[in-house]
Amino acid sequence: MSRKSTELRLCSYDLSKENRERIYRIATTLNLRRGTTIFSQGADADFVYLINQGIVQLSRFAENGHRQVLGFRVAGDLIGFADNGCYANLADSVCPARVCRLPWNQLLRLMLDDPKLQLAVLRKVVHDSLQAQCLIMVLGQQNTCQRLASCLVSLLKIHEFFDEESARLCLPLNRFDLADYLGVASRSAERAFAKLEKQGLVRRITPRTIEILDMGGLKRLQLEQRRSHH
Repeated sequence: MSRKSTELRLCSYDLSKENRERIYRIATTLNLRRGTTIFSQGADADFVYLINQGIVQLSRFAENGHRQVLGFRVAGDLIGFADNGCYANLADSVCPARVCRLPWNQLLRLMLDDPKLQLAVLRKVVHDSLQAQCLIMVLGQQNTCQRLASCLVSLLKIHEFFDEESARLCLPLNRFDLADYLGVASRSAERAFAKLEKQGLVRRITPRTIEILDMGGLKRLQLEQRRSHH
């Protein structure tokens, strides 16, 4: 990605030209292959990362070893904030990606100099917190079909995944990752997909390419009162 494209991403924060240049000077650009681990849960959080291109999956392991996929981040997102000095999550690229690695201590000094940068970072932190709360609500109050519908609806909002003209959604995760995201076994996720197809809401073209047949129906399903576990 060109420097001009990166500037457009940072311009969305309404930063001064001087501070954009200062960010460039502390940044290291990393070109990542699919499946590259950007940072690991529990490692020292010395850097934050600005995604310039591609898609990154965030996940977390519980003490019992179970993995929960937390969501996805795309170009323009800032990831890697510390929790008591360590990364709280695991971040992997799900496709070829390009990220800017920023030393946290140096970025912090820039934030102290530029209130607009502070506000931009605060917005990112609040956004991530709200997404985490939504995921808790989904896992706690929805059955598996509703969780799947909620997952699909959320992915429809990301243009890297969804082509409106063809109404096709490219899933950024395999069936095991999807099951981890939904918090169920892979067989339960497969049964949920089959039910959505039977209801005429979606059609699976390939295991990772989904045609959305009834977007309104998906949205209504996710808002229905929970009736059963499946």
